[in-house]
Amino acid sequence: MSLKNLVTAAALAGSFAIGSAVAQTPPALPSTSFNVVGSIGGLSMYTNREVPFWTVTVPKESGGAIKVQVKPFTELGFKGAEIFRLVSSGTLQFATTVLNYNSGEVPMNEAADLVGLVGSVEELEKVIEAIRPAYAKFLEEKHGIKLLGFGTYQAQVLYCRDAFVTIADLKGRKIRASGASQQAFVTHIGASPLNIAFAEVQPALASGVVDCAITGALSGYKSKWHEAAKFISPMPVNFGVAAQLANLKWWNTLDPKVQAFLQTELNKLEKSIFEQARTETQTGLNCNTGTGPCSEGAPATMKLVPVTPADEALRKDALTKAILPSFAKRCGPDCVKTWNDTVGKTLNVTLAP
Repeated sequence: MSLKNLVTAAALAGSFAIGSAVAQTPPALPSTSFNVVGSIGGLSMYTNREVPFWTVTVPKESGGAIKVQVKPFTELGFKGAEIFRLVSSGTLQFATTVLNYNSGEVPMNEAADLVGLVGSVEELEKVIEAIRPAYAKFLEEKHGIKLLGFGTYQAQVLYCRDAFVTIADLKGRKIRASGASQQAFVTHIGASPLNIAFAEVQPALASGVVDCAITGALSGYKSKWHEAAKFISPMPVNFGVAAQLANLKWWNTLDPKVQAFLQTELNKLEKSIFEQARTETQTGLNCNTGTGPCSEGAPATMKLVPVTPADEALRKDALTKAILPSFAKRCGPDCVKTWNDTVGKTLNVTLAP
């Protein structure tokens, strides 16, 4: 072969190599498998978002490299508050948990979702974005947990067995409340807060162990709370923020490419959960009362108790006089400073140390 032909052949070979490099897919992810404890089984965050994410999206987008076993904590014998501790200790590798379940032990867990703090999912998202970096650092340094994303249920509302006209009428009743700020709110209105696991609330309402209970507008419908509770207030108490959490030591054993893949996909999951939550409050109210279209099943016949100006004033009074002072006391000076610099600045509210 002449020198000219050799040069031409080399040039062609080089061009094929470059073309091949451009066409190559990203490096294959290493084979990885782990277990995930999901949120409340039967509710939309788990059934509509978490299950397809872990069983369809992750395997498909990872080219089959990542395999996950997922089950909701309600099917595994857990009550809820222990999930955070079990991720921290490394007993669980990865879990989705409602943060206020553990807020009695870790006040920072409800910093973005205090009762009366925000009035919409959109406002909640702004607060979460504000506190995300500081909260992630707190979890890593204090609890050995990697924060990988947030989620939320729809507005948490009041379900009651017996009639009421205003929230003040609930004075003296026994009310299921999850999380420290819900309990502080219930105490402020003169009622008695009871901490009951979600799966046990419906029978507690049916038997009269509790008179009222707080949960998501759609969550309560899907769990058949309307079979015992006949009255519902649409006033948003808070929202039920959840988080995707991994044990930090376990997370750090994963290949960096797997970490990057999971973080990217979990960011998308978070967006889809918040998108879902935006419409579920009204859907839940419609389904519980039959006052509008219900896409989740046969509508129930609960009575909708309209929110009054007195209710709004009472919620604001509770936030100012009970919720924020109680949170500041439980949280401590460092936590208060973090809150003021993030959530407080976003909402133009200042916590007194």
